[in-house]
Amino acid sequence: MKAKRAIFITLATVLFVGMISVDAAPSDITAANQPWSVQLIRSEESVRNLSTAFVGAFQTPMLSYSKVGSHYIYRAHAATSAVPGNCGPNNTWYCNQWFLSNLVPGTVSEMATMQIIDTHLIQWAFSTGSTIRGATLELSNNMSYATSSYQDLIQLNKFGGVLVGAPSLQILGGHYWLAATIRGGGDFPVHQLVYMYFQGGASNTSCINSGSGYQCDVIDESTGYDSMGAPSFKMDPYGTPGIAYYKSNNLMYATPHTPTILYPSNCGPGGNTWRCVSILAGDATSTVGKVAKLGFGQEWFQKGIAFTFDNEMIPVTLYYAKYVGSGGNCGADLNSSGTIINKFKCEEVVYFNYLNPLETPSFSIAIDPQGFPVMAYNYSAGDYEPTNLYITYPKARVGSGDPGWMVQGIDGVPAPYTEIATGAEAALSFNDAGLGFISYLQEEESLPPDLKIALQYFKIYMPVIKK
Repeated sequence: MKAKRAIFITLATVLFVGMISVDAAPSDITAANQPWSVQLIRSEESVRNLSTAFVGAFQTPMLSYSKVGSHYIYRAHAATSAVPGNCGPNNTWYCNQWFLSNLVPGTVSEMATMQIIDTHLIQWAFSTGSTIRGATLELSNNMSYATSSYQDLIQLNKFGGVLVGAPSLQILGGHYWLAATIRGGGDFPVHQLVYMYFQGGASNTSCINSGSGYQCDVIDESTGYDSMGAPSFKMDPYGTPGIAYYKSNNLMYATPHTPTILYPSNCGPGGNTWRCVSILAGDATSTVGKVAKLGFGQEWFQKGIAFTFDNEMIPVTLYYAKYVGSGGNCGADLNSSGTIINKFKCEEVVYFNYLNPLETPSFSIAIDPQGFPVMAYNYSAGDYEPTNLYITYPKARVGSGDPGWMVQGIDGVPAPYTEIATGAEAALSFNDAGLGFISYLQEEESLPPDLKIALQYFKIYMPVIKK
């Protein structure tokens, strides 16, 4: 008697991005549909300024942060053959720190990274109390150490003296480019939005009295206590900067602008070099959140802002303002003909109905390689439900023709564990394949929070073999 045998072999392999062979084709190449791996990196860490990125030629996932009361920049990345792990599950991550004696905790920027050839740069900016200082770490592509350096960038007393929040940093040509809000003292302090960029030379004193190759420009100002928030600064693929920021109950967006008679510039040096536009304004019964997060995609027009809005009629709401050029419903501005048009479309995404009044919403935004915005945030589904970590993105990102946004749970605990909250300080980024990486905190009453990550991976399936 002949027997037929069918052998079905399915092998699922977790691969960190950047270590995927070009010959290994996933069965489902839609990155948005790939699973998430949740991992604990450090227990009981009083974390501030969480940031994520994929770094180096192999796009190694990396996070950085500061800690309450500590003068270190902490970092962790996936272990490599050259840099064995010492933290995380089964020591699959490498954790290290950089001591910077004058670092003011809570003022560390997000990471900025740039590939050279066989090495890559990672940069941060932070306050020393008197200056904004930049720190550069150079690593080989296998993540082994190459060099490090730091440089004083901005003398704070030239612009009021007090840094608001943290600087927002980008890297271009190996140089620091940043935006920061700096305020003065008194009952009605002046806040200045400062943009710093590299010009070359060593004698420019606009940023620091001793001179440097950087130019500092004041883009916008406001007067009054807490009247301007820390900025979110990005550069498009062509090096054009954009800055999102809170100003006097307005969500603002600023970008360099060449003036015309019908379409003048209204801010920046001389008042006529940048265009500053209110995307959405609050009023006597509504409040714009003081935190704005700007995302840029791989095309200049792929940009959007995540922010919160609170109205007496609705709870605190997570909004997304997408740049559409014209035909939007917010961001009223002029076009070249002098006609007022709405250049952004503002959408309500998540109602924070049950947010603990002692907490503030935590959210992050990144635009994936296909141009879709994705936001990571913490959320509680009910009065007696825990706060968990979610992401949301347009349904079109997973091929749906329906309008609206899809919500996906990433990590958290089930009810009734309401004393455990997941998702604070959420920081989201994507690699070139569109796989996501989130670092965040899981908090429990009476204990310092745990530092966790969620990382997407491709599932690889071996073909079905029949005999």
